[in-house]
Amino acid sequence: MQVSDSLEITSASPCIGHCTTVLGDEVCRGCLRTFDEVTRWLEMSEDERCAVNRRIALLQRKQSDL
Repeated sequence: MQVSDSLEITSASPCIGHCTTVLGDEVCRGCLRTFDEVTRWLEMSEDERCAVNRRIALLQRKQSDL
């Protein structure tokens, strides 16, 4: 799946090892996943993981366009 020609969406974890969800943040500042997405990641199907990564990619693109 692709969000744009230069960005391929996979089911790989977007974690970069800088989690902040434990500090009460609704969205991790490191990987941009919600607390629920972080805690359920291993239980999610590949399609669910891709959907999360697609949402993150669109959010990152939107933020970079600002």
